[in-house]
Amino acid sequence: MACLNNRLSYATWRLKVFHQLFRPNGVHPAAYRTFSTSSDGSPTPTPDEPSTSTSTPSDAQEPAQKQEQEEEAVENESSFRPSELLPQSPLITNPRPGHDKLHRRKRRPDYTETDIHLNPWAQALASPLRACKLTGERMPRALLTEWGCLQRPDAPEKLWLLPTGLFDDKLQASASSSPLEYEQENQSVPRDHRLRLLSLRMVDRLPLLRTVTDTYWSMKHGRKRQPLAKLIPHRWKQPLGPMTARDEDRLLWREDMPEFTLRMMRQDVLKWLKIATDESAKWAETRKVWTEIPMRRYGRGFLARRTFGMEPFHRVECSAVLVLNRKKAKPGKYTGLYPRMPNEVYVSTERRLAPVFDLTVMLSEAELQELREYHPRFENTALLFRPDNQATVDAMLALWKLRGFIRDDPVLEPAPMAFKLKSIWRTNYLM
Repeated sequence: MACLNNRLSYATWRLKVFHQLFRPNGVHPAAYRTFSTSSDGSPTPTPDEPSTSTSTPSDAQEPAQKQEQEEEAVENESSFRPSELLPQSPLITNPRPGHDKLHRRKRRPDYTETDIHLNPWAQALASPLRACKLTGERMPRALLTEWGCLQRPDAPEKLWLLPTGLFDDKLQASASSSPLEYEQENQSVPRDHRLRLLSLRMVDRLPLLRTVTDTYWSMKHGRKRQPLAKLIPHRWKQPLGPMTARDEDRLLWREDMPEFTLRMMRQDVLKWLKIATDESAKWAETRKVWTEIPMRRYGRGFLARRTFGMEPFHRVECSAVLVLNRKKAKPGKYTGLYPRMPNEVYVSTERRLAPVFDLTVMLSEAELQELREYHPRFENTALLFRPDNQATVDAMLALWKLRGFIRDDPVLEPAPMAFKLKSIWRTNYLM
């Protein structure tokens, strides 16, 4: 930019230029015109501006549309501040280069593109990872059970640590959606009511609960510190949480905790199977939610042959086999136990693996009879269950949690006995 007046000092001229560049309503530098004086003192236009003496009649007769476009261009240029047209540093234009990439909004899943929302195994693995308070193992949240403090009506001076996630529907009337909001909005609520909202997560294993129960009741009176003190998270204790030292002394563990948890998980499975039966009644004929497996005898060989001979269908890998009856089965001669079903079988000739849920082991006889009375399809020996909506997916996950809960339990699933038999056939195929 040239100096417009030679009589001004350089500092004064520079200050005026900065005022022009950074004033709120600045003018584009292209609008500035530099004049030079001729010998006779008359101003001479710059080479960018055409001279009036050299203009031709054709130039004077330009269309009005061209003049309007030039005026609009000058107005658009004058709307920008001159400082905005200068090169700017990347620290100003993009101060956080990785923020947009990390906080980019994810595309919502489109259910018309894929059936992943109907796959129970994918839904369980997609749930966020959480740590088990008892073992420290990190697992998907769908495979863990929430535990919390409850006050029994017959023993108001005691607090029981129970699996509240298995009977959440009974506590929803008194519990809020968020523990923090509940405490902020209900400061006058008793502390025992606020302790009910605290929860921790544990892995579902029946042998683990048996070990914890035996350890608790064998060492309860021999220690100065409460055995359950290590299970209490730091965020529960004061001043962060509502639990005081007196509440820690009141905290108890049921003596029949393994049997109580097993009974509650069985009731949860019954509830979801009934809901899945009612939800699938509308499209039971058009969709293969429940498929009968024509199996007349109880045994792993009979089951494997029948499932492998089925015709392939859509999403067969999302299905599971439910064994409901022990028809014509006899206990073993040496063990006195019924033969054990396989953990998974091939479904159809496409060799799609599906888990096997032996409900004769997972549920009691009274609960099986309740299922048979609820719907006649449960009178069959085996069924193929394929989830097709959210209710059936929840039923499948409840079955999977109960199957993992009783796995490797020495009472419900004793280990097979090893026999020293000379027959190769008996050694390889004895169940």
